Amino acid sequence: MAVAIKPKVSHVAANVPDTNDLQAGEFAINTADAKVYVRDASNNIVEVANKGVSEAEATTKATIMAIALG
Repeated sequence: MAVAIKPKVSHVAANVPDTNDLQAGEFAINTADAKVYVRDASNNIVEVANKGVSEAEATTKATIMAIALG
């Protein structure tokens, strides 16, 4: 028989779970930010996945940093 896994979910941008929201090993998803969080064995909330940035965004950020550093 299949087991359904239901993570904690938030649809609010920049909403990050804290240790009161998750038990060790439990994970949560923020659909607005496309990020996944987990509470690790040391009781830290860790971001384990995100939608990342596009190549254009990465290039723009690298260019700005290069300009700033001279």
